[in-house]
Amino acid sequence: MTKSTKHTAVSSDPNVYRIEASPISPREILNVLESRSSAFDKYLGEQIYANTSPEYLARQRERVAQTIRLHMERIGDKPTYVIRAPGRLNAFLEYLDMCAGDHMSTTIDGDILVAVSPREDDILNCANFNPLFPPEQVSISSEFERFAGQPWVQYGGVLDDNWDNRTKIYPHCGRPQGNWVNYVLCSYLRAMWEMKGKSLSGADLTFGPATAPFRAGTSSSSAVVVLGFLAMYLCNCDLLPPWTKSQVCSMLGEAEWYVGTHGGANDQTTILMNGPNMVLYNRHSKSVLESTPLPFLRGVHVVLANSLWEVNKSLTGNQSFNMRKGWMEIGDEIMKLIIAAVREAQKQGAASGEGWLGKLVYNKFGFTPAARTPLLESHPEYWKKIESNYRKFGSLDETILGIPNEAIDELILLLPIKLTPDEAGRILGKDRATIEQLYTKPKRAIGGYHLRTTARFFHQENIIGRELERIFLEAEARVQSGEISPDSEEYDQYRLRVGDLVDRLQHALCFDFRVSNAQLDRLLDIARRGPGYLGGKLTGAGKGGCVSILVREKYSEEMCHYLDREYYSKPGNFDDYRQILTDALRYYEPGTFEHDSAAEQLANLDKALSSVENQRTVITFSRGACALDFRLATDVA
Repeated sequence: MTKSTKHTAVSSDPNVYRIEASPISPREILNVLESRSSAFDKYLGEQIYANTSPEYLARQRERVAQTIRLHMERIGDKPTYVIRAPGRLNAFLEYLDMCAGDHMSTTIDGDILVAVSPREDDILNCANFNPLFPPEQVSISSEFERFAGQPWVQYGGVLDDNWDNRTKIYPHCGRPQGNWVNYVLCSYLRAMWEMKGKSLSGADLTFGPATAPFRAGTSSSSAVVVLGFLAMYLCNCDLLPPWTKSQVCSMLGEAEWYVGTHGGANDQTTILMNGPNMVLYNRHSKSVLESTPLPFLRGVHVVLANSLWEVNKSLTGNQSFNMRKGWMEIGDEIMKLIIAAVREAQKQGAASGEGWLGKLVYNKFGFTPAARTPLLESHPEYWKKIESNYRKFGSLDETILGIPNEAIDELILLLPIKLTPDEAGRILGKDRATIEQLYTKPKRAIGGYHLRTTARFFHQENIIGRELERIFLEAEARVQSGEISPDSEEYDQYRLRVGDLVDRLQHALCFDFRVSNAQLDRLLDIARRGPGYLGGKLTGAGKGGCVSILVREKYSEEMCHYLDREYYSKPGNFDDYRQILTDALRYYEPGTFEHDSAAEQLANLDKALSSVENQRTVITFSRGACALDFRLATDVA
């Protein structure tokens, strides 16, 4: 017997997360799709994809049909949900969610479809249309017991036994690194950790043809995490507590830690909560996460272009990503120690005299500030505000700290440029091994944690984010009031200003946070010479993947063809990437993870270059993750 559930509201609180959906027969779903219902097309076009082109909608219907047919081949005509999750686009800010900052992002119309049928046991029976992801069955309770049962005695005196630390010490816990089912499983395990190991029912899951770019910086991995949560929710809603939307988003960010990437919750929040044609400014600086919807500029399109340099988190991607998280976390720890030392000096009457602040930092921690800090030395009241309002690097903003940006610049100068693991251990009172375990081991012997440029990066992002918000709201308000027209020269100045800000963000990502690479830089250099270019930056964690290019609307298709000609059709643009992968094939033995991954990436590159038209597209901003409604949204059901 198959469990059939329908979520019913357990609270009238609008902040409580819930889904109104019921599973229906796959044959009934196919009937709706094959009927070419105008109501269903209207639903898809207006409420889901923000694209009403008949040809586009026909392709989406066929993708759903393919997913359902594959699902029926596997499990029969059992009651089924169809869920989808889009890719996330960081067309503007990056990484701020990882350090309690305010992050701006949206969702693309490229998404991942999954057919879900509830089970009575605890098995996740997963299959994927993409042959790169082999089918697998896992026991939810067995995987939880393995993770929660790992020994902790050796860490008991140093680290609390919590989800955060366990996912650092035992990521993916005995399962293959980078395995795609880990991303499905992690939401279940995070929920069970929250629920003290309470049992959850499994599901049959069939992943259909995806249009979200793979390993391309649009967080397809986080989309799978969100899909795992939706499947868990729909099949277990009667067992789950009434989580608020904010709690769900935070949990999903933490759930992904299980796979080995220790990021924030912005990707999951945007993927789950965005609306069609929306941009979200997610306020992670608030004690309870808030999301502010913003109108995007008129007359501007976003071209999403894949560099074709894959961000393989199973290889070097995880180390790079987690290293930057270590820069943030150690920098934050050092900043808090500096704040505490200053406040203690003020209480002791020792915060006076020319250069007192630099001397204090040097005597206490052994490093010298980059320059004099007259504002922070002469305004003791600033330190009270800093102590009260500082949380993490995302707090480096005058609207949060309550001090001028010029004083924040001085605060950043108090940090060292870089600390080695030994230097960090001396200051934080931990041995080198613990530092490298908690904050990621540098790849090189002379490597370390870059603190000052990291803090400067987040300060600049906050300044630019506030300016973008102001521009978006002001431009739309002036159009709505009739003061200006989108066709006016005055409105066009907003477009030019936003493009310039996006270019500034890319500069900071490249030089302060060091997450660009030569391939991304090459693609953006070519795009800057293209028709209608306004601004462009990498999207996602960086080190490969996609770029988002802001283009004047009338030139967006022309920009795509320009990239076909100047980037994708010139083999020399990919010589460096090919050489790196070829070297890996020579260096590693066949059958090893590294060898097989390099071979896979080379095959993916050749496949992508054979279908150039699929590597760049003008995107729309779709609705966030949801269950498709086949009954209420059709004129035949």
